[in-house]
Amino acid sequence: MENIKDFVIEYIQREYTIPEDKDIMSLNYVEEGYIDSLGLIQFIAVIEDEFGITFTDEDLKGEDIKVVGKVVELVKRKMEVDAK
Repeated sequence: MENIKDFVIEYIQREYTIPEDKDIMSLNYVEEGYIDSLGLIQFIAVIEDEFGITFTDEDLKGEDIKVVGKVVELVKRKMEVDAK
């Protein structure tokens, strides 16, 4: 799971540096302005390619897709399901 977290954080920090006092796992990177709506679509595609998963429309409608810790958990769950 650590490599998923590292990947997500590194992607977000390509454009911006997240302050060290931020709780990174609860960071809503869309609301905080780290990724805009177009960037979110690109980010989703990159995650899908990197980890060999596919997000459903339901996954993309929720707020979880915009929060670092919840994205990490979602990717991990999808990878576990695909591995079975």
